[in-house]
Amino acid sequence: TALNHSILVETKAGGADAPAIGEAAEHSSYLLRRISSTRQTMLHFISNLQNYLMFEVLEGGWEGLERSIKKAKSLDDVILAHNSYLGEIVEKSLLGDKGDGESPTLETLLQKLLYIALKFGKFQDHIFTNSLAGLDKAARIRKKVEERAEKGEWGRTTLDTEEGMVFRYLADAKLFEFVEHTANDFEKVFSNLLKMMSKQVDQVDWTSSLDEDQEETIAVVKTHDALPFLLFRLDFSGYYARQAREKRKQAKMQHG
Repeated sequence: TALNHSILVETKAGGADAPAIGEAAEHSSYLLRRISSTRQTMLHFISNLQNYLMFEVLEGGWEGLERSIKKAKSLDDVILAHNSYLGEIVEKSLLGDKGDGESPTLETLLQKLLYIALKFGKFQDHIFTNSLAGLDKAARIRKKVEERAEKGEWGRTTLDTEEGMVFRYLADAKLFEFVEHTANDFEKVFSNLLKMMSKQVDQVDWTSSLDEDQEETIAVVKTHDALPFLLFRLDFSGYYARQAREKRKQAKMQHG
């Protein structure tokens, strides 16, 4: 990124306080890597959720609406088809889950994940804006030093503390704590979401007969038939499932 490149340039340039800048730059580099990995985790979730809503929910639902409208024989049939279309979107978007009153609903978990991602995005924007502004100021200071040196004057007449300020800013322990806390919160809520989705998929009896209560069975199946696709998108490599198994093993060992 532009920020990483600018930090590398300033680190090589050294400056009036080169040893301190070098040490702070190492901490800054670690912070930026942690921000990057956390951002990629959030982008994986958001991009796959967006694709799911676009193609599995909206596009698939629209095709069903078109078929229903073509078969409609009256305005009431059209209204019924449209209401069914809207209801299916709400259900497949995980917004119609009422829950059991004890555990958080899928909607609640989705809102938490999106809130955490939004908060992290604002934090990242703030960090990058301040850092790039600080690096730009350090570059201007270095340019003036070089110009004075070319004229045969002393390049540095004083120790300019502003020059290495960006590195000390990025090395602040509070920034590390925020990133780690946010990453852990996101991972925890995301794991709970996957667990609850998997549980709901497993609870559906896909082989049940439609003769007993056809309408109710169809409604249940329609509500959950998209969940396996979303589960696959969010954990296509089984990474999070393996993590959950490892944590359960560790918990059993600790309590065993």
